[in-house]
Amino acid sequence: MKRCLLTLCVLLLLPSCALGEELSAAIGATLDTLDLSPLLSFLGKLFPDEAHLRAWLLQLASGQEMIGTEALLSRAADMLASTLKSTLRSMALLFLPAVLLGVMERMESLFSSRSFHLAQTGCCLSLCAMMAKDLAAHLVLCENTVLRMADAMQALFPLLLTLLTAVGGTAGASLYQPALTAAGGTMITFVRTFTLKLALGYGAVTLLDTLGDRLRLASLAALLRRGAAWTLGIAFTLFLSVTALQGVTSAVRDGVSIRAAKYAVDHFVPVVGGMFADTMDALIGSALLVKNALGLTGLAILVLVSLFPLVQTLCASFAYRACAALLEILSPGRLCRCIGSFASVLTLFFVIQLSVGAMFFLLTAQLLAAGNLIVMLR
Repeated sequence: MKRCLLTLCVLLLLPSCALGEELSAAIGATLDTLDLSPLLSFLGKLFPDEAHLRAWLLQLASGQEMIGTEALLSRAADMLASTLKSTLRSMALLFLPAVLLGVMERMESLFSSRSFHLAQTGCCLSLCAMMAKDLAAHLVLCENTVLRMADAMQALFPLLLTLLTAVGGTAGASLYQPALTAAGGTMITFVRTFTLKLALGYGAVTLLDTLGDRLRLASLAALLRRGAAWTLGIAFTLFLSVTALQGVTSAVRDGVSIRAAKYAVDHFVPVVGGMFADTMDALIGSALLVKNALGLTGLAILVLVSLFPLVQTLCASFAYRACAALLEILSPGRLCRCIGSFASVLTLFFVIQLSVGAMFFLLTAQLLAAGNLIVMLR
C-alpha cells in the first residue's frame, strides 16, 4: 500500500506539457474563428514579404519573442539616415538663394535700387516656390498618414470587438461598435475637412506675407493657425470622451455578469457544473491572450505607419528653424521671419499626425484595458 502511494506521488510530481499544448491549441482555435483578411490585406501593402500575421499572433500570444532589438535598431537607423539625407538636401537648396539675398542686402550700396529690387524679388520668389513645394508635399504626407492610420484601425477594431465579446464583454462591444464607427469616421472627416484645410491656409498666407512690403497678413496667419489648433483639440476631446464614457461602465457590468454566470454554473448545475466553469475560464483566457496579442500588433502597426512621416516632418521643421537661425546673421529681415513661420506650419502638420495617432493609440489601449478589466472582475 505504501509503495502504491509513493508511486502515485512520484507520478503526480512529474512535469507535463499537456496544459501548454492545450493552451496553444486553444489559441490556434481562437485564431481560426477570426477573419484576418482585412488586416492581412493592409499589412500586405506595408510589408509585401513579411505579412505572416497568424504566426505572429500565435507566437506573441504564447509569449515568444518575435523581433530582436538589433533588427529594430537597424530599421530605425536606416529610416533616420534616409530622413537626414533628404533634410540636408533641402537645407542646401534653401540656403543658396537665402545666402545670396543676404549678401546682396549687405552690399546694397553697390547696386541700383531697381536692380536690387529685382534681385530681391527673384530670391524671394525662388524661396517661396521651394517652400510652397514643401508645403504641398507635407500636406499630402500628413493626409496620407491620417488615412493609413484610419484604414489600419478599420481593419483592427472589428477583430478587437469580436474578441471583446468572446471574453464576455457583450455590453461593451454593443456600445463600442456604434461609438467607434461614428466617432472614428467623424473625427477623420473633421480633421481632413477643417484642420488640414486651415493648416494649408496658414501656410499659404505665411508665404504671401513675404512677397510684398505693403501686404500684411500676419494676423490672418495667426487666426488660421489658432483655428487649426482649436479644431484639432475639439476633435481630440470629443473622440476620447465619447469612447471613454462608453467603455468604463460597460466593462464593470460585463465583469460582474460573467462572475454571476460562472457562480450559477458552478453551484447550480449538478456534477459537471465545475467542469463547465473551468472550461469557460479556459476559453475566456485564450480569447484574452489573442485579443492582447492582436491589440499589441495594432499598436505596433500604428507606430510603424506614423513613425516615418512624423520623423520626416519633424526633421523638416527643424531644418527650417536652423536655416532661419543661421540666416538671421546675414539677413535679419522678413525672409528669416518667413522661414521661421513656415517651420511653425510644418510643426502644425506634425502635431496633427501625432494627435490622430494618439487618438487611435489610446483607443486601442482602452479596448485592451476593457477586456483585461472584464476578466479581472469575473
